[in-house]
Amino acid sequence: MSDVDQAAVGAQPQAIDLLIHGGFVMTMDGEDRVIEDGAVAVAADRIVAIGDLADLERRYAPARRLGGRHTIVMPGLVDAYAHAGHGMIKAVYDPHLGWPASEIYFRASTPDWWEADALLTGLERLVFGVTTGHSTLGATPARADDPVYAEAHVRGVGQIGTRDVLGMGPPDPFFGHLPKPWKAIDWRSGQPVEVPFTYDHCMDVSADVVTRFNGAHDGRISVCLAIPYLCGMSPTTMTGSHHYRYSPEDIQEVVRRGREAQAFANEHGVLIHTHAARGSFEHLERKAGRAEVEALLGPNVVIAHGHGLTLADIDLVAGSSAAVVWVPFGSWGTKVGPAPVPELVRAGVRTCIATDGAAPFHVSDLFVDVHRAMFLIAEHYHDGSLLPAGKALRMITIEAAAVLGMDDEIGSLEVGKKADVIVIDGDQPHLTPFVMPSQLVAFYARGNDVRDVVVDGRVLMEERRVLSVDRDHVLDTARQEAAKAFERVDITPYVTTSRQFWRGWRT
Repeated sequence: MSDVDQAAVGAQPQAIDLLIHGGFVMTMDGEDRVIEDGAVAVAADRIVAIGDLADLERRYAPARRLGGRHTIVMPGLVDAYAHAGHGMIKAVYDPHLGWPASEIYFRASTPDWWEADALLTGLERLVFGVTTGHSTLGATPARADDPVYAEAHVRGVGQIGTRDVLGMGPPDPFFGHLPKPWKAIDWRSGQPVEVPFTYDHCMDVSADVVTRFNGAHDGRISVCLAIPYLCGMSPTTMTGSHHYRYSPEDIQEVVRRGREAQAFANEHGVLIHTHAARGSFEHLERKAGRAEVEALLGPNVVIAHGHGLTLADIDLVAGSSAAVVWVPFGSWGTKVGPAPVPELVRAGVRTCIATDGAAPFHVSDLFVDVHRAMFLIAEHYHDGSLLPAGKALRMITIEAAAVLGMDDEIGSLEVGKKADVIVIDGDQPHLTPFVMPSQLVAFYARGNDVRDVVVDGRVLMEERRVLSVDRDHVLDTARQEAAKAFERVDITPYVTTSRQFWRGWRT
């Protein structure tokens, strides 16, 4: 007999752990259901029912309740691309010099620094309603010379209680992010110890990290292989420090390393997270042939940025069933245009919106990037209907989960899925009147409007109060570790202002 039948004959309500209710429940399910005066019932770490609040109150006896009349309940947000480390160097940036990410990561960071970063960025994501995030720690620029840094990151995220996809891999051998031969500084003894490392060594470290941490913290941590430029870069997108023209031998090396990456991913059953923009795949096809591009791409490849992809690029991506993660505010966007979202969607490419992390001028607030994405596409195509509010919100929930291969467990509110749920406080001037929740959230909501956060059925934030960690301790620790790193690397040129800084073009 079903629960409904039992209730009809007077059975006692079923005990559950949590009932989350709101003026609207946006499910992001296959039917795009928005339930007015709805609720989500949670037992242990799973959703057991979704429907009208009055009906669920008759059927269930919750030990705890979240939500309220003027709230919007929706799935936890999924940020499918960001970088570990960035949270600790916010605003350390000069428009001419760039930012000292590599210097700090490779010459001034310690395991304690990386744990502080994981806690800080994890906390930032949590209070913004991001329940699943990707964090590139290996690759370019970050630390894959020793597994101790990944261990520190996993330890930090584990304390926050959210989900994390940790990206590990070697720096790109063709771009000058790091002087060659590659070296890092190990500060664990209290003194700077120079540590040489190689591409192959980083691959070995990445394999170790996959073996040790994939599935850690009750499955909330997963690991992927981060390869900065799996298919190389086209000269049309390489400017400044990214400029490099591949020789025929270099092209062969790109293909060889790409095949190694696919072999690694297949052996360990993990995704490959990489970067690409206009002409990346078209360029490799011209230099090495279509078969070689097809050998490197596949459904296990997640392509970050995707700015200005050509029709030939899109054809190769779609044919391989790879996915694209667009960063609306990415630096490539100003040079080659936004990711061609309408064309990608029409071609059947899994596509989502992400933040790229919290530095040097980004923020982990996905709602900000939804707003940017909608208007960038409207401006580029002169058509505001091509990325409407509902689609944009799906691109930071269920469709972002699909990009990471996690849509069977998270990304939508459906019976049987993990209970990753957020509650938005709609009882505010900028979210009033309380109508058309999808447009209300996409146009006006920000991360600070998230009131409650649940991951795996566990309440991590309630009425803006973080429950999983001591918020003040996380912030104090981050400040202390950042200050130590800034003593090891001189950041003065990046934080010095001038009259032009304050007066702009007039000077």
